[in-house]
Amino acid sequence: MQVSTAKSRLRVTAMAVVAIALTAGGLALAGSGAASAQDPEPVLISEPAQGTSDCEIVDLGTLDNTPGSSLAASGRWSTEDCDSRFRSNSDAHTYRFEIAATGRIRIDLNSTDADSYVYLLDGEGIRITEDDDGGVGALDSRIERELQAGTYLIEATTTAGRARGPADFKVEVTQVATCEPQILGALTAGQDLEVAGSWTPGSCQSIFLTGHPSQYFVFALPEGARVRVDLTSETGDPVLIVAPIVALRAVVPGQVAHNDDAGGTRNSRIEQYFPADVYGIEATTFRTRDLQGPQIDFTLTLTIVEEEAYQRSPLLKIEEVDIPTEVVAGDPLPINFRIGNVGGGEFPDPASNAILYAIGPRVFDRIGPVFARNWPAGVAYHTNEETASATSTTSPLVTPHSVTFNRAGPAWVFTAVITFDGNDDELGFHGLWHDLVVLSGPTYGPVLVEVDGVTYTVLAEAGNEGEVATTVASVADPGSEIDPTIRAKAIYTAGVRTQLLEGIFDRPEVAALPQSETPNPVTVPSPTSASLLKTAAGRFAVVLKASGLLDVQANGEAVSPIAVADLVLSVAERVSETYASLAASWQTLLAQIDGGEAMSFAEALAVQSELAYAESILSPALEPSKIVTAARASELGWDDPEVQAMLAAQSNCGPDPEVLRDAFEAAGVENVDELIALDTEMRAALPVYGLVVDGALCAAAATDATNIRFLERLAIDDNDELGELFEPEPLVEPEIEPEPEPDLPVSLRITARLGDDGRIEHGVELSSGLQVLPSRRHLPADATVDVWHTSGAVELDESPIGEIRARRLADGRVEMAFRTPDGETITPDIAYLPAALDQGVWYRSSLIDVPRPPDPETEDDSASEDE
Repeated sequence: MQVSTAKSRLRVTAMAVVAIALTAGGLALAGSGAASAQDPEPVLISEPAQGTSDCEIVDLGTLDNTPGSSLAASGRWSTEDCDSRFRSNSDAHTYRFEIAATGRIRIDLNSTDADSYVYLLDGEGIRITEDDDGGVGALDSRIERELQAGTYLIEATTTAGRARGPADFKVEVTQVATCEPQILGALTAGQDLEVAGSWTPGSCQSIFLTGHPSQYFVFALPEGARVRVDLTSETGDPVLIVAPIVALRAVVPGQVAHNDDAGGTRNSRIEQYFPADVYGIEATTFRTRDLQGPQIDFTLTLTIVEEEAYQRSPLLKIEEVDIPTEVVAGDPLPINFRIGNVGGGEFPDPASNAILYAIGPRVFDRIGPVFARNWPAGVAYHTNEETASATSTTSPLVTPHSVTFNRAGPAWVFTAVITFDGNDDELGFHGLWHDLVVLSGPTYGPVLVEVDGVTYTVLAEAGNEGEVATTVASVADPGSEIDPTIRAKAIYTAGVRTQLLEGIFDRPEVAALPQSETPNPVTVPSPTSASLLKTAAGRFAVVLKASGLLDVQANGEAVSPIAVADLVLSVAERVSETYASLAASWQTLLAQIDGGEAMSFAEALAVQSELAYAESILSPALEPSKIVTAARASELGWDDPEVQAMLAAQSNCGPDPEVLRDAFEAAGVENVDELIALDTEMRAALPVYGLVVDGALCAAAATDATNIRFLERLAIDDNDELGELFEPEPLVEPEIEPEPEPDLPVSLRITARLGDDGRIEHGVELSSGLQVLPSRRHLPADATVDVWHTSGAVELDESPIGEIRARRLADGRVEMAFRTPDGETITPDIAYLPAALDQGVWYRSSLIDVPRPPDPETEDDSASEDE
């Protein structure tokens, strides 16, 4: 599927004129009157062309209306001739001719030495049309179109101007025989009309698209009906125009239809109701004759569509689009929309599907295929509240488009849907067009800022082509020269104020943060990833130590998943308290600015740093706490499908574990090894805990690129002093793990949980997360103290890897170990279950490595040993 950017623009602009042209000029399906005339001698006329030029005009005379008759003249662009009306520094010669009757006229401007360019004007000097390379030669020009009786002017000029030097040319005006249409006959229900044709450089030119080859057809429609007209070509780019013959050479009311790409790919389709009449069709192309091959084949098909079947058919439409009218170059542009099946029925088969796409100049985004089961009649989906209707809903399959324009200037986006049945035949096409402006940077101001004790005004304004100019002036001395670094800091401060602080509470990550009544202040030195992680690690270490889990680990006891869940909720409480402090400082600063105070560079840096902390460190801890709360509220706990869906929806970038260690060490935290070990055990005990830590590590890592982009948007990324403030520290290089060898040991944890009958059930959990339960696995509730009990065999791939050992201790705890098939006992570092176990919750030992069992013998191996 492909949509040309240029021709999409034409669809909106040029085709609006087609309806008028069809009724006013007709399809030229009837012949012109016959007459004869000889080529006249050129006569010089000295009067100017209605004030548009002072050049002399050569009168070619009156053109005979006999097909083939012509008027001609030769000339030379000497580089010293009269200036062109339309092309700067270009020679031009102007000619006048007259036609006595309406007819089809061809104007050729040929030169072997220059790139010709021809303009057609009316008798008053008003431009009608123009052409560059539509002629017979590679660089020759040609205009061919229907003209009313009257007087016309021709300007013969060049593309390259005077730089190419002198050149000879010839201009010729020819009466062309009107292209006779092919009669297709009557279109009736059940009797399609189909005809094959081709476009060549010698084909008739389109009436509406100068220089585009065309063919003409006529069909009769005895009874009013819904008609589908398809113009298809495997290699061409068809454009389809239909009008009633009654409109020929007269301005009268009538149905007019035109289309470029509604037939899928580059094919054209018109489908609508037409009253009984005789209709003409112009089958033309989007490409001019010089861009066509020697012969482009096409097929024209006409079909009557059963009205009732049409009303029962599905019809997907883009019902609403929400697109900003301005976007900064390099920023992702969200395209929200509503799409619905407004037809009266279902799709023909389950394999029917829809492709949703957004396209613009050098941008494209696609969604789909979305299959028929998602599109019952009447169902509509929206991607944001602004595009929602009273009956539409959301779907994970229908999401906003996103495109990024990288060049400033006027632009457009075409948001569309194309539907197919199970045979990949097109069922429908619909789209909406939106214009926008791409800016080179954000616009704002004027705003007051303060740098090094001096107050400045900063203003960023956009020109007509989207280029933004930023001015910085001292309030005390507006005409003074500004040091480049001071200027960059002033622009940075204005950017933070207008792009970050204003509307800061509406940012999605910030708006979702809960706000405690008890603020917990935080100081963030800079918005770099290293600074964010250092600040967060120091505060997180305090929470971990306060939880008491380090003591549990020091005693060699397994960590309770319930205690880890409590920790996740505790982190969320700290998030709420920290955000309360940040929000209060932002509100104070906003109030000062509203009071007319200037924002300082130091305040701007603090705002960006604090916002980065809120979005990268605080926000990621929010969703895990919601998941814990949902699991505790459900009777099924962590097995609840909705809880599992919440877990599955969380993404994890898989950060290098060394990053957390580096953050603890950078913060000056003691017992780093113990904290990293505890982090490992808590991840095993409750996977949702890992989302809290990894979410912050992933989000913080992305802030360095965000900082650079912020400076780029303001066009101050080349300032060395600002660059040093935001320069990211080198990331920890991830270690590449070697490919596992077949004889590597099996890593596992011993698992245990207290049942409601007092027994303790045992199993193992492999590093992959797979749990293996031996057939005999329960430690009795009244087991004798200090007596080891052994489970059944733990098997991997039907081969035993050992057995679990457990014994009760006098203090109420339970000690666990693992014994291999050869009798070796392996004791984990964390080998004890607490005396007070939470019922029904799986506890885990620390990781141990168990020898991998040998591969089972095959029949071939056994046979070899027997031999």
